[in-house]
Amino acid sequence: MINPINLHQFIASSRLQTRLATLLVFVTWAASLGMLNAAVKPQTPVADSFAPDHVLDISIILPEAEFEKMRNQSRDPALEFSKTRLEHAAERPYTWFQSEVTIDGARFAKVGVRKRGFFGSTSQERPALNIDLAHYKKKNQFAGEMRFKLHNNNQDASQIKQALSYQVFAAAGVPSPRCNFARVKINGHDLGVYSHIDRIDDEFLDRHFGSHGGSLYEAAISDFRPGWIETFQKKNENGQNGKAELTAVVEALQSTDAELLERLDKVLDMDAFMSFWAVESLINHWDGFAGHQNNAFVYHDPKTKKLRFIPWGPDSTFGDHHLFVPFQPPASVLAVSYLTRRLYNHPVTQERYRRRMKELLATAWDEKKLLAEVDRMENLLRGKMLVPEPMVKMSLAGVRKFITNRRSVIEAELAQPAQPWNFTLRRSISIEDVAKSKVSFSATWSTNFFRPPDKSSMAQVELDFYGRHYSGTFTELRAGPDMRTPGNASVILTGIFPGVSVPIHLAISTPSKLFQSGTQKFTPGETGVTMLAGHFEQEDFRILGFSSTGNLSLKQTGMTEGAAVAGEFEGNFAFLPWEDVDLKALKSVSAEKK
Repeated sequence: MINPINLHQFIASSRLQTRLATLLVFVTWAASLGMLNAAVKPQTPVADSFAPDHVLDISIILPEAEFEKMRNQSRDPALEFSKTRLEHAAERPYTWFQSEVTIDGARFAKVGVRKRGFFGSTSQERPALNIDLAHYKKKNQFAGEMRFKLHNNNQDASQIKQALSYQVFAAAGVPSPRCNFARVKINGHDLGVYSHIDRIDDEFLDRHFGSHGGSLYEAAISDFRPGWIETFQKKNENGQNGKAELTAVVEALQSTDAELLERLDKVLDMDAFMSFWAVESLINHWDGFAGHQNNAFVYHDPKTKKLRFIPWGPDSTFGDHHLFVPFQPPASVLAVSYLTRRLYNHPVTQERYRRRMKELLATAWDEKKLLAEVDRMENLLRGKMLVPEPMVKMSLAGVRKFITNRRSVIEAELAQPAQPWNFTLRRSISIEDVAKSKVSFSATWSTNFFRPPDKSSMAQVELDFYGRHYSGTFTELRAGPDMRTPGNASVILTGIFPGVSVPIHLAISTPSKLFQSGTQKFTPGETGVTMLAGHFEQEDFRILGFSSTGNLSLKQTGMTEGAAVAGEFEGNFAFLPWEDVDLKALKSVSAEKK
């Protein structure tokens, strides 16, 4: 289950999937450091560093003390999701370190290397990296490239989803980064396969738009709503100051339906946006702009004077479902962002969007080609990944299943009359208390997580959630080692409130050394509770909140098979808040199947 002990870090990791396969991958990657030091035979340098059939061999050497500093640099999640977040873009916490870098046998003695990424790719063991060959020596370059952006694919056991996603965007005519692969070592430690991704910079803009003279912004939990504009980060020195191009979209979105499209068409390339939006939905890029107000670049094209969108970060695509929304989005559309919400709820642009989705299914979505690419990438990367082979195969099987089934799922929805997007709107991007609870429980300790719960186990749960009160008796309780956090003990309480169709889970986690009779406060990094809903690994599985303040009181404890575990907790839960969430409105996958 999910480790609830660090609220801000888990919220921040918007791409985090609670999949057992991924959790095992994390452990394997971490354990591999310091053990896998086999040298990789140098390859013949290529003319194109983005050649799709080539895996770059990249070796980085820097003093161990410097590497320790670099890998431990991180964003401050409390700051990123504080009440002041609407007043500023994401922080820039990473600094450059002088390193020696060898790429396909070509050695560069003095190079800049730094950690990169928002939260989903944050890792101390396998940091995502930027390499700047020209940081100290301006003429340094390899195969015509001076800078290399390496993504660690932390959320993708298959390692291929980014490269595959960008191919679909490109096939739809959306300006997209080039992407292939690299095998990376730091100080002789093999870190496995990374995605080598195009930089969104002046060269990219020149290549796709014929000019880099406009303003470039990055969206990282950003939206076109009043008061939210400062969350977009300016990425270049060109164009206007003050984000006037973004403000124009915000103002247009405040128009009535009668005026909306005319005003938007003056500041946003609507046709290009339809393709961008439809592809995000088609590949289920739930962590993108339409689905999560995240992972996109926005460029003000100086030729047309309109905004264009550029895709980014599609490593949770081709099958992963959205854990961070309190509803099940349709397969055919994602419209969490305010821009997509307004457009999908306007009859003209709703029909225009659905027509574009049908066009993309006929042109950009070619199952035969996509499946052939999956096979090609699997063969290309075989023997180069640190991810355990069973995990890779399971993830690849999921990608193939998604590709095979996606057309029929979307076409079935498009054959029905369109429904408005009436799901709740995200209220804020700062973490707030959304619930409070009082719980008493008794369970039996077992090291076998899959063993049926003891029939004598029981919990009495009182919950106030978004202003509604729920009361119930949970009878499915498991106490045992925390599978997500080695060294922790956990108690997982599962039950269904009267009138609610989905199961609710309360997952307690605390260090084993603290698992003894007594009272302890909920403390980030130590003790806490995660509240979830739905069936694990199913589309109704959702995260509802994390303990923010309160106490856990243990009355009986034991970590031997069959030992009695009993106690109570009382406290608040926090999350990125929505305008409203009613547990009775959540749909159950099992109920639908019945």
